[in-house]
Amino acid sequence: MGLNQFVDQITAGSNSIQDYQEINQDRSLHGWDPRIKLALLVIAVALNVVVAKLWLSVALFGISLAMVIISNIPWRLFALFFLAPAWATLVVFGGFSVGFGVTPIFSLGPLTIYREGVMQGLSAASRVACDMSWMAAVFLTTPFARVLEALQWFKIPAVLINVLATAYRYAFLLFDEFFTMRDAARAKGGFRNYRLALRSTALILTQVILRAYDRANRIQESITARGELAQTIRSVKQSPSESDSEACPNQCDITPEILDPEEPVLRCEGVCYDLADGRTLQDISLSVDRGELVALCGPNGAGKTTLLKLFSGILSPREGQIFLCGNPLDRKSRLDAFRYAGMMAQDPNDQLFCTHVREDVAYGPANLGLPQAEIDRLVSTAMSLMEVSHLAERPIHRLSYGEMKRVGLAGLIAMQPPLLLLDEPSASLDPATARHLVKLVKHLNSHHGYTLIIVTHDINLASLLAKRIIILNEGRIAADGTPREILTNDKLLKSARLEPPILTLLFKEFLENSPDRDQIPVTAAEALAILKTYQNKVSNPN
Repeated sequence: MGLNQFVDQITAGSNSIQDYQEINQDRSLHGWDPRIKLALLVIAVALNVVVAKLWLSVALFGISLAMVIISNIPWRLFALFFLAPAWATLVVFGGFSVGFGVTPIFSLGPLTIYREGVMQGLSAASRVACDMSWMAAVFLTTPFARVLEALQWFKIPAVLINVLATAYRYAFLLFDEFFTMRDAARAKGGFRNYRLALRSTALILTQVILRAYDRANRIQESITARGELAQTIRSVKQSPSESDSEACPNQCDITPEILDPEEPVLRCEGVCYDLADGRTLQDISLSVDRGELVALCGPNGAGKTTLLKLFSGILSPREGQIFLCGNPLDRKSRLDAFRYAGMMAQDPNDQLFCTHVREDVAYGPANLGLPQAEIDRLVSTAMSLMEVSHLAERPIHRLSYGEMKRVGLAGLIAMQPPLLLLDEPSASLDPATARHLVKLVKHLNSHHGYTLIIVTHDINLASLLAKRIIILNEGRIAADGTPREILTNDKLLKSARLEPPILTLLFKEFLENSPDRDQIPVTAAEALAILKTYQNKVSNPN
C-alpha cells in the first residue's frame, strides 16, 4: 500500500469512526465507563507481555472479538487498527521463522524455515493482533474526549495528556494540508510515475513539517493570549447593573464589567515595534472608548495583525506604552492582558487547539481561576450566543470554517474581556456565512457592550460595521475618522491601496453634478434614503 493510499484510508476511517460513535453512543460497550475499559485494556496488554503464551493471546483475542461483535463495530473500522502494524508483524513473523530454531520444516533456496521460529513468530503475531483488537474494541467505542477524561482520573501527568490532545487535534489538519499539496502536485504531473511520486511526496512532507513548525509558533501565541502563562489569578466579575439593563436583553450575564467607564478601554502612546522583515510600526497613538466598533484597514504588510498582537499583550513594543482599561502593559503584566483583550486569529486553526468544542471554549475561563460551576455557565452562555451549542461535543477538525470562527469567538466572550480584537473575521467565508458572523459581532457590540477593533481588507464590511475607521499604512496611522470621512477620500484610499465601497463609487458618479454631491452614501441604508429622495422629487416635481 502506498503512502497516499494509507493516509487516505486513515483519514476517511477517522471520520467514519466519529460518525459511528455518535450513532451508537448508548449501546453495549459504548455505554461502559471509559475508566473500566481502559483498565481492562491495560490488564489485557500486561497479561500478554508477562505471560506471553500463544493460548492466552488467542483467548484474549477471542474475548475482544466478542466485544467487537456485541458492540456492532463495523469490520472495516475494526480492520483499520491493523493497517499500521500489519507489515511490521509480517516482518517479525518472517524474521523469527527464518532466523530461529533447530528443527527445519522446509527450505527455499538459501532460506530455511524452522519449527521453533514459526511458533515464536505466531506467538509474537498473536500478541500484536490481540493488543490491536483490544485497542480497537476500547477506542472505537469511546470518544477521544472521554479517553482523556479517564486518563486524568488515573492521574496521568497533565503534560502527557496535553501532548496526546494536541497531536489528535492537529494530525487531521496536517493530513488535510498534505492532501491539498498532493493534489496540486498531481495536477502538475508530479505523480505520473513512481519516481516522480516519491520525489513529490518527499517535497510535500518537508513542507508539511515546515508549516507545522510555523503553526506551532502561532498556536503558542494563542495559548499566551488566552491566559495559559498568567502570573496571577483574579476573577473577572459581572456588572449586576448591566446584567438587567434594557440595553442588554437576554444577555445571560455575559457583559464584562468596566470598573471605570470614563477610562478608555484601549489607549496607546507613541508605540513603536520592529517587524522581522525590517519594516516598523512607528509612533502609534490612539484611544478607543467603551462600546466603540473600530475598523482597522490598510494594505498587506502595513502591520495591522502585529498591532493587534501588541494590543493583546502577545508582543511587547520597543517604545511607547499601551493601557488596557487603565492598566499599563509591560513585559510582566502583559501576561494578564487576556483579562482585558481577546484576540481572534485570522486562521481559526491557529486559535482552536483543544480537541472538542466545549473543551476549547472552556480553556480561557479555566485560566481565570473561576469555580467550575461558573466556567460551565459562561461556556454554555457563550456557545448559545454564538449559536454553536449543538456542536459542543464535536471534534474541532470536523467543523466548517464558519463554525470554527464562531467557536473561536465563543471562546473569547466566555472570558468576558471588554475588548475584542478580530483579525479578518470574514476571510475565507462565503457571503451568507460572513453576513451571519457580522450579525453576531454587531449583537455583541450593541447588546452586550463589547468594544471591538476589527482588521479587514473588506471596505464594504468596514462601512457596514464600523462607526470609526483607522487606516494604517507604511507602519503609521494615515487616517482616523468616520466612515464618510475615510471612504470618500479617494487620495487617501489610493495611497493605502484600498477601494471605496461599490455604492460609494456608483453614487459619486451619480451625484457628481448634483447639489447633494457632498452626501455620498457609504452604506446601503444611506443609498436607499438618497434614492427615495430622488424618487419623491420625480413624483412631485413641484
